[in-house]
Amino acid sequence: MAALGGAALADCPPDCVAGGGPAATDCFVAYGGIPAATTSCTDGTACDIDGKANGVCTLGLQACINVPGIAGCTASTLSGAPTIKGTAPAAAALAGALAALDPSAQACTPPGLALPLKISPAGIKKTVARLSVTATSGGKKDKDRLKLTCEPSTTAPSLSGDVQPILTAKCAIPTCHSGPSPSAGQSLEAGQSYGSDVNVHSTNNPKLIRVVPSSIKKSYLARKILGPTDGTALMPQGCPGAPLSPGGCLTDDEKATILYWIANGAPND
Repeated sequence: MAALGGAALADCPPDCVAGGGPAATDCFVAYGGIPAATTSCTDGTACDIDGKANGVCTLGLQACINVPGIAGCTASTLSGAPTIKGTAPAAAALAGALAALDPSAQACTPPGLALPLKISPAGIKKTVARLSVTATSGGKKDKDRLKLTCEPSTTAPSLSGDVQPILTAKCAIPTCHSGPSPSAGQSLEAGQSYGSDVNVHSTNNPKLIRVVPSSIKKSYLARKILGPTDGTALMPQGCPGAPLSPGGCLTDDEKATILYWIANGAPND
């Protein structure tokens, strides 16, 4: 899930940085919205322009071509769109955005390159995108290397403010995890979900605990929302095809919220 918008005519932003290519050609393509060619961002912090911890770092990256004012380099006209090699899907997204620019003009792509984290029952792992960008003009090349890293959030969402509204809308419904006889004896209603989940053994798989604070890998609830491997159904029931819940299936953002809550200690707040 990497995306950049269409073309946008603009000067290279004030924080524009060269990509490390030869000084004589470093103005062929340069970059705004990041502090350096090697940049790390934590999901949900100030460098993440989508403004939330949702399993994706959206960097404010802009790629700018024919950039004036970079010492030792004279901007001219590119022979064509810069080429990108490297980590998918970030490489494809950046290549598409650059292809939308006029190679004879001074222009920048709109800000926004999404780097999704690696989310699985094993946990939430960082993503590293390595990109090689090559721009050509007059037979000369500017070859840059970018290393962009997205790190997982280390801040726990609130159970009452962030996690419980998801459980209430998607899971705590009649015939599922609510009422006097909730499915599998697991109530996900407000005021009961913590006591029903945290450090409580699963009914379906008694060897596993529903929520083990700080461990997605050991938490049965994480498996149930990501894709169970024990023959039981994905939660919410009926997903991904025909959910029983009127609230529908969990979105990627909602899954990330629940998993971040587990990974960061599953606090009862």
